[in-house]
Amino acid sequence: MWQLLLPLALWLGTMGLGRAELTEAQHRGLQVALEEFHKHPPVQWAFQKTSMDSAMDMPLSAGTFVRLEFKLQQTSCRKKDWKKAECKVKPNGRKRKCLACIKLDSEDKVLGRMVHCPLETQAQQQGSKEHQEAQCSRVQRAGEDLQSYYLPGQFAFLKALPPS
Repeated sequence: MWQLLLPLALWLGTMGLGRAELTEAQHRGLQVALEEFHKHPPVQWAFQKTSMDSAMDMPLSAGTFVRLEFKLQQTSCRKKDWKKAECKVKPNGRKRKCLACIKLDSEDKVLGRMVHCPLETQAQQQGSKEHQEAQCSRVQRAGEDLQSYYLPGQFAFLKALPPS
């Protein structure tokens, strides 16, 4: 029996199944998002990441844009202790579904950030989702050379009247 299980375990380990690996930029983006979330005055309890739904990073001229979708759940610790390892998730704690868009420069300095973590029951509002996507796009453009983009109204042309 062990002869069959050992190769299977080795193969699963090489495939990376069962664990989500984040790139360095994504990990830094997650740290920035969690710090931003726990700074919010209405948040009183510490929350812990329970799952990562999607993670994407894109190199741009001004730095790296990171977009993360993840779930948080309330722990038994107060928000000032959110980094402590002994903070365990409360089984019936509040759950939040987060969208975080972070723009980092080449030295990991934050150029822009948007973190939105509504309660899971409130996360499906369509108008709010469109607003979050617009904010996310703004974060993505942070620090970029705006001359490389054409923006409506950037140029104005006036037709001169013929001389009288």
